[in-house]
Amino acid sequence: MAGSSLFLNLARAAKVVALLLFLLPWVTVSCSSEAIDRTQSEAAGSAPRLNMPTSLNAGVPVADASGLNMATGQLRMLLPNTGPREQAKASEPPAVPIEIGVIAGAALILLALLASFLLKGATGAMAAIGGSVLAIGALCYSVFVSYPPAVRAALAAHNPSGPRGESAPTPDQIAQILSVKPEIAFYLVLVALALAVLFNALALRKPGAAAPAPPAGA
Repeated sequence: MAGSSLFLNLARAAKVVALLLFLLPWVTVSCSSEAIDRTQSEAAGSAPRLNMPTSLNAGVPVADASGLNMATGQLRMLLPNTGPREQAKASEPPAVPIEIGVIAGAALILLALLASFLLKGATGAMAAIGGSVLAIGALCYSVFVSYPPAVRAALAAHNPSGPRGESAPTPDQIAQILSVKPEIAFYLVLVALALAVLFNALALRKPGAAAPAPPAGA
């Protein structure tokens, strides 16, 4: 049926868009200048500095990662305006664990896409819906639960000592200093997968039964 085929094709297109969005930045790691000042003051035992309403207290991006980077265990460092020696050290990306959830999410999207071609009728649509829903769960777990602490730990291990030989910050201090937030591209992936689920569900709808023919002689 034309309507069912249209919805199936729209669902397939949404899955392809979701896969292409793996190439864009999904998360950004920002460093809070205000949190750094507060942490250094607490470590030195001095009174906290006054919070001045300047742009320096805003989060400064220090790294980002696309979906592909997360799946391959990579992190792209964003170099600040520092000297050549500091830039050379900062350009060495830390060792970040591979995100199994992102790999599983990509595999589930591919399987859902293949199922829509290989399986006919309601079976293919149901398999595509299940794969898309599971992919949403796997990707959300990686981005919101698994990845932030892994990135903080990797950056702490990458630079174990603070400036001028200061002692390494504690995990709680690192959590205050570094913020790992999803980017718009990740939310677009979720939207694309949600649309794929919707289109597959619409493809399952059966057309209304034809009106009964009037009795003969009526």
